[in-house]
Amino acid sequence: MKLFNSAHIDVFAGLVKRGAGLRRARLTVRYGVIDLGGRGLCLVDTGVGPEVTQGSRSAALRLYSAVLRPQLNADEAVEKTLRNLGVAPADIRHVIVTHFHADHVSSLRLFANAAFTAWGATARAVMGMSTAAALHNGIFKELIPPDITQRLIPVEGLARVATGTVLGDGHDLFGDGSYLAVPLPGHAFGHFGVFWREATGPVIYATDAAWTREALMQDKTPWISSAIVFDDRDAGRDSQRLLRAFAGQGGKVHLCHDVDEPIS
Repeated sequence: MKLFNSAHIDVFAGLVKRGAGLRRARLTVRYGVIDLGGRGLCLVDTGVGPEVTQGSRSAALRLYSAVLRPQLNADEAVEKTLRNLGVAPADIRHVIVTHFHADHVSSLRLFANAAFTAWGATARAVMGMSTAAALHNGIFKELIPPDITQRLIPVEGLARVATGTVLGDGHDLFGDGSYLAVPLPGHAFGHFGVFWREATGPVIYATDAAWTREALMQDKTPWISSAIVFDDRDAGRDSQRLLRAFAGQGGKVHLCHDVDEPIS
């Protein structure tokens, strides 16, 4: 899997590193592309796109954009990336949705011919929520294809395969053991990461299990960040401990968000 950065968001540095205060930190907003060879390309989330920042949007989504002020990276926006790889959104047949927050699903509606792999219970719960309940959970239903449950491949229905690491079992995303969905609860209901192996060892794209790798590995996630980022703080801390153990075994951890430059 290759990761691309769709945008930057600026946040108070104190949210991502203890003691950093009110200075600003610039965070990435990534998504992934998996080349399945003869089966085409698969996206892992879609990053942030113009659906969040431009055009006709709900008042809530306008407020979200005004608060986070995402700065779109035109060179690595999902449509531009796909064009550079020689495909169009209509060519994409598979999109993995690690969870349903706006910075992960903003461009889902581009992919009219794709099946969506997500935690099934989560997708069904999200589509059954009122607009107010969805917003309470950080979800903007206007960004999600209304027929997503008809095009859904539920993660929990996929075969379980051992990762051979402290992460335990994952769910086989493509039926060949190449990529596994590994539950990482805490950040959001149904949140999971994507595990695979490279020549140098095992890798996991842990999406939003933490905001920065430094805070994750040093166990220095600020308390207020835990309160904001996790919908279940205890589960989130457990997932972070698991990822540190994985790294201790020689595993590599990638995150959706990280700082472009160290925060002193």
